[in-house]
Amino acid sequence: MAKKPGKKHITITYIIVYKFYTLLGRVCKLLFSIFSPSKLSTDRELSDLSLVLFCGQKGAKMLRPVLLSIYTTWEKIPPVTIITDGTPKEYIESYLKFWPFPVQVKSWQESAAFHLEKGRKSIVELSEINVFGKKLMGILAEAETRPILYCDTDIIWFGEPTLPARSPGKGCEVRISTDNIHSYHMPLLRYLKRLDMMEKSPVNSGMIYLSGSVYDHYQEFGQMMDFIKFFNEPFAEQTTFALIADHLGDKWTLNDVLLTIDDLHWPLIPRYYFSGSHFARHHVMTKHSWFWRDALYVILFKKKKRTVNSSSLVQNGKQLT
Repeated sequence: MAKKPGKKHITITYIIVYKFYTLLGRVCKLLFSIFSPSKLSTDRELSDLSLVLFCGQKGAKMLRPVLLSIYTTWEKIPPVTIITDGTPKEYIESYLKFWPFPVQVKSWQESAAFHLEKGRKSIVELSEINVFGKKLMGILAEAETRPILYCDTDIIWFGEPTLPARSPGKGCEVRISTDNIHSYHMPLLRYLKRLDMMEKSPVNSGMIYLSGSVYDHYQEFGQMMDFIKFFNEPFAEQTTFALIADHLGDKWTLNDVLLTIDDLHWPLIPRYYFSGSHFARHHVMTKHSWFWRDALYVILFKKKKRTVNSSSLVQNGKQLT
């Protein structure tokens, strides 16, 4: 999670500035709803990479901009799986009527049943007390069946992600986004004697590529779940993913996936639109304005030029055909 801004001294100027940017966000949201396409072309090739999201009522309202940013900027359309936090599936499905591509909505209980069938009680017990445990459990279950890309519902895409080169001989592959501060569950790091993680670049579990079974390729993972199932803490799941990536994979940098709050009062046209390196932005604390501004920018100006019958795939930052 991005670092939180320090306490503000409330002044008339601060109130006016805050109201201005809040209003700006509402204007961008309105313009997005006006200019977003009412009908999407289905003449698009499907990807063999599945997109997984985890959301409830708040996240459901952000599905349209997230998916439209993918539709606009990616060459292929990924099949979508959405895991709910307990919100009725019918509620989530009501926000997906615009999406004409394969999509499946699952309850977190379906992920729990998958793990219980394999005798993994601890991760299910964690999910019963911790909403982020439900996210962890769902991602791991989906990745055991095919390669997946997970993203939070506050991520806007500017292009296709760089993915690990898939190696048939490697049983589990992981890549995770980077954070600007260590937001970890310290009891778990102390228990595992992994305080060295605080010396490494921090990670954020808002975007994760995962393929294969973590249980089969990380010997201490079951022990980890046995420990954290007793904690209803916000960063236990993020700490777990950080340890998984440290053991089995690597990271996207902040030059790939931007995560910052330093631009809360940024100019209307930010520099990262033109950086040439950022393929997404994670809007951790800027949803009131910049999330909708970025969504509007993408549908107006970032339409990808496509070639007929293209079969390109982005891997390790190189375009392969």
